[in-house]
Amino acid sequence: MDKIDIIEGLLYVAGDVGLPEEQLIMHVPITREQLNNEVSNYDRTNLMIRRHGDRFFLETTVEMEKYIRRIIDDKPASKLSQASLEVLSIVAYNQPVSRNDIEMLRGVASDGPVSTLTGKGLIQKKHLQDTRAVHFITTDYFLQIFGLKSLEELPSQKDIMEQEEMDLFFNSIEEDE
Repeated sequence: MDKIDIIEGLLYVAGDVGLPEEQLIMHVPITREQLNNEVSNYDRTNLMIRRHGDRFFLETTVEMEKYIRRIIDDKPASKLSQASLEVLSIVAYNQPVSRNDIEMLRGVASDGPVSTLTGKGLIQKKHLQDTRAVHFITTDYFLQIFGLKSLEELPSQKDIMEQEEMDLFFNSIEEDE
């Protein structure tokens, strides 16, 4: 069996969680250079191997989206609440961040949203030395869900402000019509 077939099988079984580079290197076995070469040369109809953070994922191509969308649309939606989105953005932009810091920024208790985000695998606990407080960071699954390769791709505060100004402008035009 070729190494790429083993990689594909392992990533298939890993699903949405993906596998870190080190785990693939250990279980295939393969060198880092060989792994990157195999992934870059991966050529399957309607499948691709993508990297998000330090994890690899087996994903379908855009062409498959309409077929997959039909199956997904049959399942009940699992949307995040406004509170969960607020906590997620606080963690994403301030990580590692303690629960106390999150609550100070939001002004309300955040146990529910933190629990929801942890349960969905979007954030995880990170223990820092010399502090008893638990801190939270985003996961590689967060990067995958939002289509990011790294946290550096998050929009800046300036980008967000510009988008909000454009939204306000276009909303005011629509109201005038």
